[in-house]
Amino acid sequence: MNTATERSSDVDSEALNCVVIPVSGHRLLLPNVCVAEIVPGRRIRELKDSPTWCIGFVSWRGQNVPVVHYDGFNGGSAKPSTARCLVIMNRSHNALGPPFYALAAEGLPRMVQVLEEDLTRDDASLSDGGALAVKIGAEAAVIPDLGFVEQRVRDLIDLT
Repeated sequence: MNTATERSSDVDSEALNCVVIPVSGHRLLLPNVCVAEIVPGRRIRELKDSPTWCIGFVSWRGQNVPVVHYDGFNGGSAKPSTARCLVIMNRSHNALGPPFYALAAEGLPRMVQVLEEDLTRDDASLSDGGALAVKIGAEAAVIPDLGFVEQRVRDLIDLT
């Protein structure tokens, strides 16, 4: 094997496949293993007296999946009544609670391959739901605190 091919395969093995999700003026950066499926925006059944971050529930593969409005964790804008698409997330942190939840996306998510040297810490302040502010090249993004998000979803399910 030649040296160029070896370097190329080394880079491929070190790259992390990620998804950039546009939400409420932010871009979330997540490993693609967190994503079960990306589906077009659907009719969301509103949940009365829900927290600002919960839009409601959507039916997906025979399950009622809670829909999260990420900006709602930060006291952000009013709940959107629709989403361009829904990113169905696999539960990753809590052993209990629903196996899936959805993030409402305002734009189309896109796949990126990220190397460690592609990321730099951003000095942007974080609020609830954010673990780390980063830049991918010149693009700002937030790595969400999935443990925080999933705990809120679990607390919501326990109350309903």
